Formats: sequence, structure tokens, C-alpha cells
Amino acid sequence: MSSTAAESAMSGEAWEAALAESHAVCREVSRMRARNFYYGMKLTPEPRRSAMFALYAWNREVDDLADEAGDVEAKTEALDRFRKDTDRAIDPTLDDVSQLPKGKIWPAVREMVLRYNLPTEYLYDMVAGQLIDQTKTRYTTFEELYDYCYKVASLVGLSCVEIWGYDGGAETRQLAEWRGIAFQLTNILRDVLEDAERDRVYLPAEDFNVYELNPSMFTLKVHDDALKGIARVAQRAREYYEKSAPLDARVHGCGRACLWAMTEIYRRILDKIERDPAIVLSGQRVRLGSARKGMIALRASVGSVIGFPSANGGARG
Repeated sequence: MSSTAAESAMSGEAWEAALAESHAVCREVSRMRARNFYYGMKLTPEPRRSAMFALYAWNREVDDLADEAGDVEAKTEALDRFRKDTDRAIDPTLDDVSQLPKGKIWPAVREMVLRYNLPTEYLYDMVAGQLIDQTKTRYTTFEELYDYCYKVASLVGLSCVEIWGYDGGAETRQLAEWRGIAFQLTNILRDVLEDAERDRVYLPAEDFNVYELNPSMFTLKVHDDALKGIARVAQRAREYYEKSAPLDARVHGCGRACLWAMTEIYRRILDKIERDPAIVLSGQRVRLGSARKGMIALRASVGSVIGFPSANGGARG
């Protein structure tokens, strides 16, 4: 019996076939949907690469349930069912693949959670983050926004470091939390116009010196106040990248190329926004081209051998 089968209490040809198919499905979901993250994930060596793909596919399904058309009550019920399916899929006492929930992702998700001892509360709180989105469309303070970012992004980062392995205990987990905040703030800034058109504003009103933000501040004529507030949130994101900088050296070698590539892609998106905050209100999505992301992935791959370039151009191990 393989170590994975032993950990999951499942074995046999049916389990191995289901797991192989599940890995393939999760890999394809990641390739088609992950955009920026895929360039980093594929740099992770096996078997952790498949675990990263499973983590992404699970999160993608949660996001899709939260974003699909339908009333709040129906989507809340769907997310609650998904949480229960997750609980069932990772039950270590199950001993036959037929006991798993329906859906191709579950064997890989089960293997990922049980092999890398992923805290189950991470998964449950990620679902809770999507439940927040069903009822909350405005944020008054950064403290409120931080809690949301923690649930939908920091917990993903914390899950990644569990898969990769790390040194430094709680201090390193704090760094991973902060890196997730930086990523999510970058996402929020990039998508501010798209979200405003859906009557949703994640930017904290306190950064705009108002009690509540109106989406029209971002969808109508570009206001100086909007640009100043966007610049303040961009500065917050920059600070979280800087605070979390020691994370890279604490992650085990198998995860460093992935982490560096993902961070470099997101940091460069933030660079564009900081240079011209109005770009996020122009209707033009802020992104890096495939060639640029491919070059970052190549540098990350080389960096895993000779050391990664730092923000100021030097190399670090």
C-alpha cells in the first residue's frame, strides 16, 4: 500500500484510478483557470504540484458557487452543501472511493488534505469567506476588509506553506498570512471597476475619508478623490509585500520557485497600478502578458538553483 493510500485509508485499483483521474482534472482546471497562479504552481515538484492543483481546483469550485447567478439564499445553501461535501471527502475513516461525494476533484482533495495534514479549519473558513460575499458589499474600515482578505486569500497561502513545508513555526505562518493580504489587495485594486459595476466595493471607505463608498465614484468620471484612495490602498498592499519578505527564505526549497513566481507577478501588477492608479478605472484590465509571465517562471526555475533576484536586483537564496 502506498503512503498516500495508508494515510487516506483507501487502496486498490479503483482508488488509484480515481485518484489519477482526479489529478488530471485538477491539473486541467488549474491550467485553464488559474491564470497568474498556474505559472507558479507548475514549478512545484511532484507530488506537491498535484496537491497545489487540487487546492486550486477546490478553491475554484467554491468561487464559482459564490459567483454564479442566483439568489443569496440558494448560493448560501450551495456553499453549505459544498462545505459538508468537503467534510465528508476528508473523513479519514472512509475506506472506499464510492463513499466520496460526487465530483472529480474529491480524491485529489482528500489526498492533499490528509497527506499534508492541512488544518480543516482552513477549508471551512475559506468557505466562510465566500459566504461573506453573499451579504456584504461595502467595507467601512481596513480592519473589516482584512478579515475578508484573510479568509479568501491568506488561508490559501497558509495552505500552500503546509504543502511546501516551512521553518519558523507561528512566525512563518504570520508571514504567509501577510503575503495573502498583499495578493488580495492587489486583486481588489485590479478589479475595482469590474466590482463597482456589480454594485460591490471592497476598498475601505476610511481610505477615502468617507463613511461609505458609492460605486459611482469608480464607474463615472474619474475623481481625484478616487485616485487618492486607490493610491492609499496600493500603499497598504506594498507594505504587506515588504512585511512578508522573510517568508521566501523560510519556505522549503520545493516551494520557493512557485512562491517567488506568484509574488513577482502580483508585485508587478501592483507596480503598474502605483505608477498610474487611473488605469484600474479605464476598463483595461491590468495584467502581465503571457510572455512576461513565462519569463518570470523561467527566472524562478533558474533561481531555485542559483538564488532568486531580490526587489533591488541582487540575488538571495
